[in-house]
Amino acid sequence: MPPKEHPSLRLEALSLEHLPGVMSWVNDREVMQYFANRQTPISEDEERAYLVKLLGSSTDRAFSIFDGARYLGQCSLNQIYWPARNARLFIALRSDCQGEGYGPAALKALLALAWGTIDLHKVWLIVREDNRSAQAMYLKLGFSFEGVLRDEYFVLGRYHDMVRMAIVRPLGA
Repeated sequence: MPPKEHPSLRLEALSLEHLPGVMSWVNDREVMQYFANRQTPISEDEERAYLVKLLGSSTDRAFSIFDGARYLGQCSLNQIYWPARNARLFIALRSDCQGEGYGPAALKALLALAWGTIDLHKVWLIVREDNRSAQAMYLKLGFSFEGVLRDEYFVLGRYHDMVRMAIVRPLGA
């Protein structure tokens, strides 16, 4: 069910047909500044190969985010550890879609899938310590702080501390 603040928002299972949308943000510095492993330009062929690998994974569930027909970005549950039913959360929105409430709306829909269809117990993430707006969003969604990973990412010639946050499946979900 789409969140009430964006009633036409939907998550669609990732497909290679979404590659043009992915390419609209994957080389955008504003979007990718917080992701350590994506700091050099990525060609369409490289991204296609990555998506093929992601689509074949048994430990990843990836979704494209749409508002009606408008492509907004990606979200996923990665590194699923099935014995403990936990996964790492990822979200990236095109820069022209940020600040419109799409992030929280997409994450609410993703968590509904995590607790329902995928049947996870815990979802965790790491976020740069200086990304206070993202941390505030995660706190509003029910995530809690679990710890700080010192000098965890090296981005643009500098080490960054990362904060680990998590949410456990609510009772009755």
